[in-house]
Amino acid sequence: MTKIINHGIPPRIVRDQQAYQLVAVIEGGDANTQFINNLQVIGQQRQLLAELGRKLASLPKTTPEAERATVQQQLTELDARLTQNMQFMAKTYGYSVQSNYLLSPVQSVLLQKAVEADGKVSEDETKATLVAELQTAEAYDSLQQLRQKAGVFGQDAARAADYEKVKAELKETFGFEVTGSYFLQVRKGALYATA
Repeated sequence: MTKIINHGIPPRIVRDQQAYQLVAVIEGGDANTQFINNLQVIGQQRQLLAELGRKLASLPKTTPEAERATVQQQLTELDARLTQNMQFMAKTYGYSVQSNYLLSPVQSVLLQKAVEADGKVSEDETKATLVAELQTAEAYDSLQQLRQKAGVFGQDAARAADYEKVKAELKETFGFEVTGSYFLQVRKGALYATA
């Protein structure tokens, strides 16, 4: 029997034969967007840190000391920023580089983008119209899988009948039109770490 905590959020899940333990619940659209952005920044910083490390290691012995010092300073500064960001993520979300993570969107909304007077689609989420509320991670995953199928089937003339079925299911289940412009906003996310 699975124990349910935090309003239906299981404390432990299994995905792709990997067990995950709940470490944080992230409430609110802005907080979830910020968390995702933080992950992207950390990923970029880790990649750049590795690149700078390789660059420093590959500098020829004849490289002027000033150039070597500049690369070392960049490396040191980036490492300090990354360390600070990792400490923030650990304190705020229980995040650690030693674990793999899964963000499960427990509650999310599908918002149709507004069209401005000039006919351009607005990127302002406050102007968007609510199309559907997804109250489970399964609903979110279902929408994403159907969108992916529509993308694949829409590119293959031999799959035209499948494409039409997926389009109809998206419209009926989620109010989603494949030609529309949408925001898919996570309002509550459950952050799991490998157990």
